[in-house]
This record gives sequence, structure tokens and C-alpha cells, in this order.
Amino acid sequence: MIDKSKIAWLFFDVGDTLLMEDESMFDWCKQIAAELQRRGHSTTGEQVRSARAQAYAEFSTQLFDRMFEILGVKDATGVREAARYPHALEYPADGAAEALELLSAKFKIGIIADQATGTSDRLCARGWGDHISLCISSTEAGLQKPDPAIFQLALDRAGCRPDQAVMIGDRIDNDIRPAKAIGMATVRIRQGLAKVQEPREFADEADVTISRSSLGRASDQRGGVSIA
Repeated sequence: MIDKSKIAWLFFDVGDTLLMEDESMFDWCKQIAAELQRRGHSTTGEQVRSARAQAYAEFSTQLFDRMFEILGVKDATGVREAARYPHALEYPADGAAEALELLSAKFKIGIIADQATGTSDRLCARGWGDHISLCISSTEAGLQKPDPAIFQLALDRAGCRPDQAVMIGDRIDNDIRPAKAIGMATVRIRQGLAKVQEPREFADEADVTISRSSLGRASDQRGGVSIA
């Protein structure tokens, strides 16, 4: 249960939370498959995507190593470097723009995301700049989720206590568990490749879980809790 009377900040992940990555991720998977094919592996883009989803489901701490292991690739040196993630194929999640407009009228909005340099500019290009007060990108911060330090950095820059903040994201391992561990409330958006993740213990349970990006009214499927 989230006591919204205490909440001052809402922090969002980006990939498969505000911006959907299915098209861009599949393009990346096809690039990986093409590189593996050049090296003699009969691998398809769909197989790469399936292996990545399995690594998510297993909560692998070495996501790419596990993905290549599932694919049966013994030497993946340089394979990742051969692929470029196409941000241009990302698109806003259903209701994301409306949610940011609605929620920013009541709360400060921040970003905590494992993203490339220029994340703030990309979000501003979507017309969301007026709604977002703080953007912490892993590449620019030199920290990466699930390291609790990136969440603490965001709180420090926001001047916000953990109990005054909510983390909203799609991944249990990268968003929910580490944010919950430092005392933030949590909302899981169950969509994208990480929707296959299932909580293993109490530490993995979000305060609120919704199955689609109805972000403006994040209702708990068990209890009807609303952030808005």
C-alpha cells in the first residue's frame, strides 16, 4: 500500500516503462543474430529475443553472458559491439504522455534509467521536458541499476527521503528490488520482455503491480491503490 500523502517524487524507468522497446529490441536482436550467422551460427532474431527473455526470467546478473550461453555460443567476443540499439524505433507507452502531464501537476517527476548519453534530450524531444525535473542516466552518472547507489544519487539530487519517493519500472531485478531495499515505494509496470519475471520472495514484491501502462492511475490489481 502506498501512502500518497507522503509522496513528493515519482521516479520512472525509461525502457518498456515510458518508452516501449519491442521494435527497437527486436531490431537489435536481429543484428546480434546476423553477426552470429556471420560467425557460423544458425541463429535467428527471434531466438536471440527468446534467450534474452529467458535471462530476464532467471534474474541473471550477467544478462548478456547468460543470453549467449542459452544460445549455445561459446565465444561471443565482440558480438555485442557489432549491434547498435536503434532508439528511433522506440515509441511512447500507452498513456505515458497523459500520465506525465497529470502526475507532474501533483508530484515532482524524475528518471532513473540504464540509458545512453543524451537521455534527457531524447525525452525532451518527445515533448516531456516540462514534466521531468530530474534525469539520472546510468551512462552519464557512472552507475548502473541494480546498484542502490544510483537510486540514492537520484534521491540526493532531488533532496528527497526514500519514504517520499516511488520507483516505477518494468523489471523486478533492476527497479523494484533495489528501490524497495532503500525504502522507496514501488510500482511495477508488467510489460515488455521483463514481464516474464515472477517475484521469488517478499523483496521482489512491488507495492503496486499493473499489467499495462495505465500510468495515470496505477491501480493495484489486488486492492485498487491509485497514485494519481
